[in-house]
Amino acid sequence: MVVSADRPLRVLVTSTPGAGHIGPLVPLAAALQAAGHQVLWATATESCARVRALGFEAVAAGMGVGERTAALAPQMPEIMALDPRDRRSRLFAGFFGEIAAPRMHRELGPVFDSFRPDVVIHEMSELAAAPMATGRGVPHVTVAFSGAIGDAVWAAAQRSMHAIWLAEGVGNAGMPELLGALYLHPFPASFGPPPHHPNARLVRPGWVDAADTTIEPDWLRSLGVARPLVYLTAGTEVAAQAAPWAAAFEALAGLEVDAVATIGPTLDPVTMGAVPPNVRVERFVPQHLLLARASVVASHGGAGTVLGAALQGLPQLLFPIIADQWDNADAVSRAGAGVACELACRDAASLATALQRLLHDAVVHDAARAVATEIAAMPSAADHVQAIEALVG
Repeated sequence: MVVSADRPLRVLVTSTPGAGHIGPLVPLAAALQAAGHQVLWATATESCARVRALGFEAVAAGMGVGERTAALAPQMPEIMALDPRDRRSRLFAGFFGEIAAPRMHRELGPVFDSFRPDVVIHEMSELAAAPMATGRGVPHVTVAFSGAIGDAVWAAAQRSMHAIWLAEGVGNAGMPELLGALYLHPFPASFGPPPHHPNARLVRPGWVDAADTTIEPDWLRSLGVARPLVYLTAGTEVAAQAAPWAAAFEALAGLEVDAVATIGPTLDPVTMGAVPPNVRVERFVPQHLLLARASVVASHGGAGTVLGAALQGLPQLLFPIIADQWDNADAVSRAGAGVACELACRDAASLATALQRLLHDAVVHDAARAVATEIAAMPSAADHVQAIEALVG
């Protein structure tokens, strides 16, 4: 069906749950909605309230994080026995292809039938939308949240999705069908190239809480003024429990810095070790408030944190734990804008040495500022609206 872009388009946005998967879609969804198009967002029940709070209509579809994690649990000992940088293909194909996609495929069917989208926008881990859109002749767009996924990871994902592609009448799907008519890549060139796709385009990253109206708390206003502030985080997922909290606290205790550690909703503070007087522990603080005051960011290497820090030109200390975090850490390190800590270098002394370097090394600071300048020059999500309209025009 050919649709004129002179009228409002019906845009179906699909995502797996979780802030790191929803956030990268928000700028493009908002730009399309601001251009007058009708946006409907399909995601797991647990994320619908968050999507609605961001100003979008939402419908429940797909599996929650807890269900997905439980379903892959029997395979995790084998996966975690692999070298950390070799785990991503198994995790990506397992979580998002083998486990999450069949449920999303079933529950997206009625949404496609009732909403009749003109175009589908999905994040890179929501794999059911691609075969469903392709089989129905609807153009689809992939929005990435981190760097280019290697061929081995995509191949594993495609194998896990074979039955769904066949069910949609697409028997020989390759990378063009999987990634769609447009692939929006949020990493600057200094972090690595986009995937080998003829329609890959750069897009300047944004993050969800950038529009948060939370007033800066009184306790934060005094930090990062008389001495540097280190922002320490391991994200909001269960994997945050594997971060080197005790070693990081010991390292920070010996430095002339302020520090804020955000530990997420699941971590028991009792397990973290002694908290030194120059470290404040909070469950959650909107990231943009901390990035505005920080001199260094120490994190798990989640894409949202990495790109948020990169946008601000901040040096980064990275202790990746799982999934794409290892690739993200390597990207920052290659750009000279931070230090990736291997598993053997996460003791207090090693972390303190790395933090001292990041606080004082002018070469690293220059590299981080160069990355920020590079990102600022990338096209915004709004710059891609016309190209998306043209897909259905």
